[in-house]
Amino acid sequence: MSLLPIFEWVAKTPVGVAIAKSTYFFPVVEVLHLLGLSLLLGVVLALDLRLLGVTLRRQSASAVASSLAPAFSIGLIVAVFTGTCLFVGEPLKCFFNEAFWWKMGLLALALATQAVLFRQMTRPKAPVLAAQKAIAVASLSLWFGVGVAGRVIGFI
Repeated sequence: MSLLPIFEWVAKTPVGVAIAKSTYFFPVVEVLHLLGLSLLLGVVLALDLRLLGVTLRRQSASAVASSLAPAFSIGLIVAVFTGTCLFVGEPLKCFFNEAFWWKMGLLALALATQAVLFRQMTRPKAPVLAAQKAIAVASLSLWFGVGVAGRVIGFI
């Protein structure tokens, strides 16, 4: 089953048409999207670097994860909301753009990795194991992959 009819329907919705026709909506939302992503990736970077023992060594990984969880949630909400708005403004471009599909796949993997990581790391006295270091490297790779794929969307 192709998703094309769904993408075509999204393009024809009143919201999709309004966003596509607006001169200023798309660039403003794109800036907000980048701000949300910056917050999100800053949190991911801080936690993953802590797990790798590069930064914040005096604080436990669980304390870092617990203190950063609200910022992660805010960044994620902003990024998902604005990303949805960007998608609704040009769903057919996204459908035919290979980078969009890469971004969505990497995003799903990154979110799943982060959910496991945060759940594990926000437990009191969570130990830092070798497996967690591997997860931190995977997390960084996935999130930066999301960023690169997202940037490539505009060039394809």
